[in-house]
Amino acid sequence: MNLSQLQYFKRLAEIQHYSKAAKELYISQPTLSSSISALEKELGVALFRREGKGVFLTECGKVFYEAVRVALRELDEGIAAVKNRRDALDGTISLGAIFTVQDDYLPQLLKEFLRETGDSVLVKTYQNFTNSLISQLHEGSIDLAFCGKRDNEPDIVYIPVTRYDLRLCVRRDHPLAKSSCVSIEDMNRYAVYSYGRGTPIGEQVADVLAHYGIEGVVQVYQEDVAMGSFISFGDDPSVGALMLDSVGMKLFPNLVALPIAEIPSGFYTVYLAYHAKHSRSRAAERLIDFVETRSVER
Repeated sequence: MNLSQLQYFKRLAEIQHYSKAAKELYISQPTLSSSISALEKELGVALFRREGKGVFLTECGKVFYEAVRVALRELDEGIAAVKNRRDALDGTISLGAIFTVQDDYLPQLLKEFLRETGDSVLVKTYQNFTNSLISQLHEGSIDLAFCGKRDNEPDIVYIPVTRYDLRLCVRRDHPLAKSSCVSIEDMNRYAVYSYGRGTPIGEQVADVLAHYGIEGVVQVYQEDVAMGSFISFGDDPSVGALMLDSVGMKLFPNLVALPIAEIPSGFYTVYLAYHAKHSRSRAAERLIDFVETRSVER
């Protein structure tokens, strides 16, 4: 039993004539007859009886007709509801972002994007860590994410959008605070914290530490603001943080960001990520196109 059989049955029950029903259904009369015969065989009862050129429902046919009529009506209502929701979401973007991009890059980007799209687009933003954002993309709970790049994610498309420098963040009363630039050797003399392992930024920092043989950095933090707060309000003025030069530093006026001689600029790349196999609103596709024209690799 399939949907076409039920639709054919319902129309024949209402028109009560094989050739006329077949014509309205845009099928041949033999196709209609074969479909009804298969349905009756599956149910084990006769649904129609012939009288002259017309056909009429049997008692079993009448019972089945009411069930089919209600079922098809509810199916039509469900299809209409889904289409209405799809149309309502045409102008909606569910957007996740790491905290790093929320000070300057993301607000400016969305300002320019919305200037082009006008009031037709609604952007709903959510803050989270990269690993959680990638999981949300897989689940389909968000359309797009500004985040780091996680390895071994073949279904996730990454568009590079902006880069951040890695700096030694210290308080203004730190012994190195007045330096214009510091070296790995300078940094090794003090307690330093950085991003935890298991995250894209944490793993990239770990590679740098291993490359330069730095062993004293404690990798425990998930994001910039918590690390900046720890350095800013901590009891020990000689503690520093190896972190991105982003909002996590700028929120605290008593912190300074010192360039590190051995580490080149543009250390960490942030991406616009989306799931290649999931459908998205037209507005989300427009934002993808908008961002691609501004990719840092163009």
